[in-house]
Amino acid sequence: MLGRIALGGLAVAATIGLTAPASAQDAVASFYKGRQLDLYIGTGPSGGYDSYARLVGRHLPNHLPGNPNIVYRNMPGASGILLAGFMYNKAPRDGSAIAHLHNTIVVEQLLGQKVQFESEKFFWLGSVNQLVSTCVVSDRSKIQSFADVQKRETTIGGTGSPSSSTSLVANVLNTLAGAKFKIIRGYPSTISVQLAMERGEVDGLCGVGTDSLATSSKEALDSGRIKVIVQVGQDPDPMIPGVPESVDFAVSPEARETMEFLIGRQYFSRPFAAPPETPAARVEALRAAFDATMKDPQFIADADKVRLPLSPVPGQVVQDYIHKLFLTPDRIKDLANKAAEPKEGTVGEAKLAWQTSKGASIERVEKNGQAVVFKDGGKEIKVVTEDTKVAISGTAAETSALKAGMTCDIVHLGNGDAAREITCR
Repeated sequence: MLGRIALGGLAVAATIGLTAPASAQDAVASFYKGRQLDLYIGTGPSGGYDSYARLVGRHLPNHLPGNPNIVYRNMPGASGILLAGFMYNKAPRDGSAIAHLHNTIVVEQLLGQKVQFESEKFFWLGSVNQLVSTCVVSDRSKIQSFADVQKRETTIGGTGSPSSSTSLVANVLNTLAGAKFKIIRGYPSTISVQLAMERGEVDGLCGVGTDSLATSSKEALDSGRIKVIVQVGQDPDPMIPGVPESVDFAVSPEARETMEFLIGRQYFSRPFAAPPETPAARVEALRAAFDATMKDPQFIADADKVRLPLSPVPGQVVQDYIHKLFLTPDRIKDLANKAAEPKEGTVGEAKLAWQTSKGASIERVEKNGQAVVFKDGGKEIKVVTEDTKVAISGTAAETSALKAGMTCDIVHLGNGDAAREITCR
């Protein structure tokens, strides 16, 4: 009798074990069916973060029970800090909102910056890629190697907040590797910095991921207009063989340990997350959908078409890794905090020649608002609209709302460069 009871108990347990996941999956499917899933992006509609987010967004619903409709919502500002604060404090906590967050937000909190979020409390869904960052110089510069940067002042363009990767990487290399970078801050985008490099205003740019080198900077790299002088990552990138690693220039063993801690965020360089308190079953479903997307042959083929490198990291692995970073000894955190700050005399401000084209007629809008072409005095001008403020008939709007034929006042830096404001009638 005892044996039968035991076996019967096992049978009931087995039945529960089989039906509970199915029931949970049905509940998840019921929630997402016919629903809108908002995917927030911490940049304007251009660049690496936006490209990865839209690539994932095209495939993720196919692997999520209920197959929701993805809606992209760009929320640029303060190098991703604005979006992280929104996701932590204001975004819905029911699984209907996810975000492609900047990896630097973890460093912000680790280094004691005042932020409106706690990185460990996000539910991390996974990372599309592991980052190897670089510093590049223009062929117009006299700098040929990182050894040159250790000998003489080298100007580089800075974008976004002082904690953006364009500044952070340079500050770290100045303090821990003996570099002599001078950061010229104030450029609205990396495209603006690249144009400044072509004009000879600055020598180069730091914080450029090898994924960006493979896409937006590939032609400049292949033609020799830019040269990679150092790579910053946990492992060397085979895409740039022979380029020295930053840790090999560390001025002391302690400096190397500190640099390795700061590089840690790059292990999850393109992370996706859900807000705190999102129901566990929906977090599990989102993580499973993310993992399935990473293995989807069509997703991999689409990434290859647009030359976006993939080296995925599962969500729980990212969660555990971030937890590990928060266990770093205070001694190393303090050194990292000091290394992330600019040395005296290493920061300057860009002198930007903003101009206004009044009553300009938009000829065409490219890549869903990522660029706008208009005529000013009969001359055709193309501007990039990353982080551009747009107003149409007195109301704030997305760049995707811009249409050919509109008459607008456009504040910009010139052909091929950034637009700061577009105000249309």
